[in-house]
Amino acid sequence: MNLIVCCAIYKGDAVTERGLRTMSFQIPGTGKKPLNIPISLLPSYAAGETTAPSVFAEDTNILINGRLYPIKLNQLALAGGVGFIGKQKREDAFNFGLMCQAPPQKSIGHTWQDSLGFRIESWGNDAERMKKFLFVGRQLSLGGVLRFEAWKDKDGNLRSTYKVKVRSQQYSFFGKNQKDEEVINKIDKEIKDLVSDKQDPVADEVPF
Repeated sequence: MNLIVCCAIYKGDAVTERGLRTMSFQIPGTGKKPLNIPISLLPSYAAGETTAPSVFAEDTNILINGRLYPIKLNQLALAGGVGFIGKQKREDAFNFGLMCQAPPQKSIGHTWQDSLGFRIESWGNDAERMKKFLFVGRQLSLGGVLRFEAWKDKDGNLRSTYKVKVRSQQYSFFGKNQKDEEVINKIDKEIKDLVSDKQDPVADEVPF
């Protein structure tokens, strides 16, 4: 599952390297140092005239409801499996990668076999729960907000990335907890060992 609902400011049209027309938007940033989030909308036939060229004036505030592909957006609803858990740099935060699926989109080369990777970050009590219950392969669903970060690397090059910040308590884990599963597997193994060691009694004489 991958859905997005957000309010964004229309900034005009653009054309990709493949010649596809896209609509450029910016989601207003929040926080002490707000940074507007650039996004691109791929027009579809289902949207009808609402995505026709020049239908909106620049700087118009638009409500967007759509799906996420390589470009990610603001109020997010994601579901998938944990793809990786990297080295954690802060005790009050927990970061991981979530792999999701989406319907094929020929215009951008996305197929059923492709997975969409999202960088997820959680903080505070939510981070503590994530640390305790998440492991690679664990399935979960979550609600979050898109964040856009920009910085300069050691060579002075401008770098940027998208992240999804988990909304407080807007997530659910699926399947067994890893520790519980390990205990269950250990008990199952011990039972199997006991059964295999036990031998049926054999009668010395047949009474008839």
